[in-house]
Amino acid sequence: MYIIGLTGNIATGKSTVCEILEQLGARVIDADKLAHAALKRGAPAWRGVIDAFGYDILQADGNVDRRKLGAVVFGDAAKLRVLEQLTHPAVGTELALMVRDALNAPGAQEQVLVVEAVKLYEAGMHEFMDALWVVTAPIEEQRRRLMQDRGMSQADADTRLAAQPALDAKLVRADVVIDNGASIEETRVQVLRAFAMIDPATAIDKTPLILKWLRLEPKTAPTPSATELSTAGPEREPESVGTSQPETVAAVSTATVGPSQGTNGTTETTAASWIVRRAAPSDARSLASLLARIEGRAEPLGREEMLERQGKYAYWLMLGNNRPVALAAWQAENLAAIVRELWTANPDDAPRALSQLLEAIEIEADALTCEVVVLLVPARATDPAHIAAESSGYALTTLDELKTWRSVIEPLRQHDEPIYAKRLREIVTRPI
Repeated sequence: MYIIGLTGNIATGKSTVCEILEQLGARVIDADKLAHAALKRGAPAWRGVIDAFGYDILQADGNVDRRKLGAVVFGDAAKLRVLEQLTHPAVGTELALMVRDALNAPGAQEQVLVVEAVKLYEAGMHEFMDALWVVTAPIEEQRRRLMQDRGMSQADADTRLAAQPALDAKLVRADVVIDNGASIEETRVQVLRAFAMIDPATAIDKTPLILKWLRLEPKTAPTPSATELSTAGPEREPESVGTSQPETVAAVSTATVGPSQGTNGTTETTAASWIVRRAAPSDARSLASLLARIEGRAEPLGREEMLERQGKYAYWLMLGNNRPVALAAWQAENLAAIVRELWTANPDDAPRALSQLLEAIEIEADALTCEVVVLLVPARATDPAHIAAESSGYALTTLDELKTWRSVIEPLRQHDEPIYAKRLREIVTRPI
């Protein structure tokens, strides 16, 4: 596979060049979208960004408000470096996983992949590209685009432009320079000429890219060994749910000693070895297999669907000996935390495992100032929800009894599923 690393400063028209490349048959990965995913509630960089910049940068649903964050970091080089140190490893890991999957796809040898990233050089990703393309435009044109297309004031546009890295180092290393300061027709001609010169046979080995980024973890994170989530199959994936996760890992210890035999015939792990942690984007492949098993699918969830799922829900895992014991998924909507999935490998473990997962969710929901936690799960998870409710102090309720939160919960309810709720604090706001 031939990979183009495409970069350029803000408002130079990188997206325009990517659209032309897609029309020519290339596949494009937008690293900025991966950075967005890294800042979603529950994602690896999310907690670090909150710790660095405070809760004022959050939206009501717990996700990072990128405009507020931008106002904090742009114009302050030190704060911008802190943000990049938090997000670059997560983006690099997700990129490596996507490249790996693309390499395994049919016809990969002839495929052209484009990685679009403003900080391609700064993140170190340029080292593993087959060609480096830099898109340029006059500063006046960049300012005009920021003001006209993005609605920025001139002061805000100038602040963003001043925060951009110098192009000199990029231009020196560039294999192709696309001048996107004139008409779209002129840009298209330049892209067509450069694309025609690509020889996929000259592509370098991508293994170093994958190895580097899959092993890159935040310096503050513990590093337990990686194992495969699924108990089936001999392959061990480095991005499985046994991979380390920063700051939210909580050891769970009980008095249970030694393995026992569950009612379903599977060997249980000791509760003393259980840990609870939030699933990371690097867990996507193995988590996709587990979710397929839970949902009764024949094939694992696709990469794009899994990325979307992890952007929408925070998945929490109970692991025993690096094997899945239980899983919960939740989302925040207008200061309400809604648990959307509950599962245990062994029903005998449900009371203890699910109560621990709900405790972790409640702590995180409380930090987001959520006022209520609601269990609203699919029919397949009705029994685990009942067990979890009993063990964690949730009361069976109705939409009418929810009152203030009915407008939030009702659209999410599909098949008259039972609703359990637990108040975290007195209601001080009303949902938007």
